Amino acid sequence: MAKYFIIYFLSSIAIYALPKESVLENNIYVGDTVHYQIELTESHESNLDVAEGDIYYDDTVPSFKIFNVIKEKSKLKTSIIFFKPGDYTIPVTWTTKDDSMKSALTIKVKSQLLGNETDIEDIEPPINFSGPYFFRLLIVILITSINIYLLYALYLYWKSKPKVVDALWEKQPVLEEKTKRLHNLETYLQSDKISEKKLAFKISEYLKEAFSKKLGQNLLGKTDSEFLAELFDRTHIEDSILRELRIYFRNTKYDDNLTEISKEKAAAIWEKIKQDFEL
Repeated sequence: MAKYFIIYFLSSIAIYALPKESVLENNIYVGDTVHYQIELTESHESNLDVAEGDIYYDDTVPSFKIFNVIKEKSKLKTSIIFFKPGDYTIPVTWTTKDDSMKSALTIKVKSQLLGNETDIEDIEPPINFSGPYFFRLLIVILITSINIYLLYALYLYWKSKPKVVDALWEKQPVLEEKTKRLHNLETYLQSDKISEKKLAFKISEYLKEAFSKKLGQNLLGKTDSEFLAELFDRTHIEDSILRELRIYFRNTKYDDNLTEISKEKAAAIWEKIKQDFEL
């Protein structure tokens, strides 16, 4: 009898063995890009799939976005960016014999806001428009008409004057945006007082402009996490370097950091980043 119990117990473990699920990041915050992967462990498991794109938990804004999905026979990798704090399970499904299974891994997403911020001001209510409305409307229409008439008169006067055209006209050279941002950054490094937060913003802007040129893609509109995730996917830069810079930007740019640093320390920060990113 004991023999049958042992056989039943071992067969139950095989039936309910779970796939290997994991995320590469710890301490996940809103706006971070998370790298998730799952691997099936049993031969009777198949049809591994995930919903791609914006995922809604309500009818207003998406809770998170799934992109860069890479599927193999028994393995799946994807990137996820979260827009709200909370506990989430990824909509991954697979089949085992005749049953449909779902992911059970819970991902906890934290918020950068602590709840004790003092720099958020209440919005003042609009000033009530009271009094004789029709009379005020007439005044607005009258002033608008006078302004339009004056602008039209100025246009006619400008058009009636003879135009003097130079025989030779040469277009002034325009500095490349990357060169301008680099010059702006290096000029700031010579300042007597250097704000660490402002320096971090200037470095972030220059890196996005420089790699937009290198990768042939506009990266200026991306968040720091999205930008560094793009470098992780498309360059040979080590993950440890990207993670270190992401933490530096988070701790420096998005809090009440009023620290002023010396020119020597600012130059050392910039030199290390240039070497790490081969700029």
